[in-house]
Amino acid sequence: MKLSHIALAVRPEEYENVKEKFIKILGDRYEEKSLENQRIKVLLFKLDNCTIEIITPTDKGSSIDGFLRKRGNGIHHFALKVDDVKQETERLKSEGFVFSVEGDKGAKGGYVSFLHPRSTGGFLIELVEDEY
Repeated sequence: MKLSHIALAVRPEEYENVKEKFIKILGDRYEEKSLENQRIKVLLFKLDNCTIEIITPTDKGSSIDGFLRKRGNGIHHFALKVDDVKQETERLKSEGFVFSVEGDKGAKGGYVSFLHPRSTGGFLIELVEDEY
């Protein structure tokens, strides 16, 4: 296992301002993606050791929108790269962990699962197979 990425949730009205600030901090080598099925826009800064992901909702019904209404801008989740998401999901379920998403397609196209915060002490953790 290794750290894949850290996702920061940002309100839509602050997205462009945050984007400009992160370009100044991390440089102008980034990629933007729109994930229609999740109703979010993603800004990716690929660093040597992990990716910084800035996510903003494109629709009021998305899970990111709900997160932002409750908590405001902040760290949404971190992701761990594993060899086999489905196998690791089953292993962790056998250990008593609960998942909010199992075996969905991620931004890169590979499988992802999300451990529910109620089973991790309050932290949303994503399992991914593919790096960005």
